[in-house]
Amino acid sequence: MTPTQIDARDFPDSDYARELQRRTAGLRFAPSLEAEYSIAHLRRVHRRVRVWFTLVFVVRVLLAIDQARRTGVWSGPALIYIGAILPCSLFLVWLSWGRYYERLYLRIAPILLPLFYALIAVVVARSLVIGRFEQFAGFAVVLIAVFFFTGLKFREALFTAIVLLIAFSMAGIAVGIAPAVLLKGMVVLVITSVIGAVVYWDVEKSYRENFLERALIGRLLARDSLTGLMNRRTFDEHLLSVWQQALRDRCSIAVCMIDVDHFKRYNDTFGHQAGDVALRTVAGLIQEFARRPLDLAARYGGEEFAMVFYDLSPANVQDIADRLIKRVQAQRINVAKPELGLTISIGVGLISPGVGRSPQGAVQLADEALYEAKRAGRNRFVVKDAEEYQLLSTGRFRAVP
Repeated sequence: MTPTQIDARDFPDSDYARELQRRTAGLRFAPSLEAEYSIAHLRRVHRRVRVWFTLVFVVRVLLAIDQARRTGVWSGPALIYIGAILPCSLFLVWLSWGRYYERLYLRIAPILLPLFYALIAVVVARSLVIGRFEQFAGFAVVLIAVFFFTGLKFREALFTAIVLLIAFSMAGIAVGIAPAVLLKGMVVLVITSVIGAVVYWDVEKSYRENFLERALIGRLLARDSLTGLMNRRTFDEHLLSVWQQALRDRCSIAVCMIDVDHFKRYNDTFGHQAGDVALRTVAGLIQEFARRPLDLAARYGGEEFAMVFYDLSPANVQDIADRLIKRVQAQRINVAKPELGLTISIGVGLISPGVGRSPQGAVQLADEALYEAKRAGRNRFVVKDAEEYQLLSTGRFRAVP
């Protein structure tokens, strides 16, 4: 795969970046990321898994019919086919085509497939005793398929291959395969397994790195390039998401609109580069107050920022707004006169999502609180709660029919 120019050090707070810096050591992520990767992996290999197990089922049905004709339905080999191999094959077909594939496959397959292929190894060993070497050739194909067609990740595939080799060697000894024949067969199977394992290690390592890099590219697209905060689109999507969750959990959310006071005058006086530095500094301070998983800080546009807080009491929200205003003022952001540092004004909309309300209305409520704070002299915050939505001039706090 083509290498990217992503520097993981640019994402100090990202789990994806931390894993990328580890260079996917051991082909295993932290549990939360491993679960996410597993879903992506299953979706990527879904078609080949379906095709492989459907083909395996058809072939095993034909072999079971042939076995029953040659040795009778009640013979040992025929019973292995009818009582174990065919039911396992059918179950794997159902699992690969069914709606529970993503939920159950990587829980069941790493346990079932070693047992399934161990049974096949026993059948193949018995076939070698009677001179049916064509089944051994198919067995080598099975070893390759363990790595590339069964949908297992590397560790599970390697374990399955090892179980398969052990089962074949033990079955060969038990049924009395000539030592020279068994040794030659094992050499072929071991070489096949080593080649498959080495190639699959590189393949999965590449896919894992690509998974991390794509996630970080998504982070780049979601961020504002100047301040490093999330951008307007990400804010809108996040607000809708937490709004729906708050509806389910019957919780409140707080939307904060933040504006840098007299920023246009500052920008015109000291230049755009000084203005950019000021915005980055303010953004860094804002980010410190949005650390919980469902909280978000974003650049809304120009010198305006926005924050979302999930399930905080009015007192906590007011405390955050007050501390943020004091932090910005204490930072003394002014290239010429630090004693006259920039200040911010904050408008807070506190609501509990419900019928007749909308995320857009929550933003409008915070916007009106912000304008009220600026009209009152700036460098302060104003909080409006849900009872005040009826006074909004736009009426957007009511849900669209």
